[in-house]
Amino acid sequence: MRIMSRKSADMVYHRPECRYAARIRRENRMKMDWRDAERRGYRPCKHCDGMRYLYQRDKKSIERYAEQAHMDVDLRDWKLYVRTDAGCWKILYKIGGQRFILLHRNHVDGRICLEDAEKVPFHRQGDVPEAGSIMKYLKYIQKHDAFKQSMPEDYRKMPQDTERQKRYYRAAKRRDQRRSARRLDSLFLLIEQREGIRRLSCC
Repeated sequence: MRIMSRKSADMVYHRPECRYAARIRRENRMKMDWRDAERRGYRPCKHCDGMRYLYQRDKKSIERYAEQAHMDVDLRDWKLYVRTDAGCWKILYKIGGQRFILLHRNHVDGRICLEDAEKVPFHRQGDVPEAGSIMKYLKYIQKHDAFKQSMPEDYRKMPQDTERQKRYYRAAKRRDQRRSARRLDSLFLLIEQREGIRRLSCC
């Protein structure tokens, strides 16, 4: 639910705990779902509806969980970076949808520094929907990366009991096939280069 004023010229809605919501006079206060508020022409408060505010609101819980799960969590430029020994993640907040989205970086070799995390491209993590809280994503990341670290090097030894395990198996198989194709291309290139050197030396 969101709080807004009947007589507000700015037409802004607030979260109940927002300091600006507390300033609205009781006789002018209205309470409704944010979707209904937007249909009436209200817009989100810039103070209480953004990544920085939502992170600060749950900061103690986030930092406590991150410490227990051995994660590095850093807020930079309205983006939340999460780094583990097995992965690098980015959490964004969509003000228009009032939801968080999760992005992932592939091919991380150990825990990278924050500066590197800010430079590299990320992709949307397709198997997890938009979420209403940062904590939900942190728990997902912990399970995802713990499973990734426990995976055998040979994808054929990976379990396929659950649908998620099957997805990971298929993804690992595709990665192995891509690596094999790259190795084969490199081998052909090496052979071609050596053939070229032999021809030059024969002339």
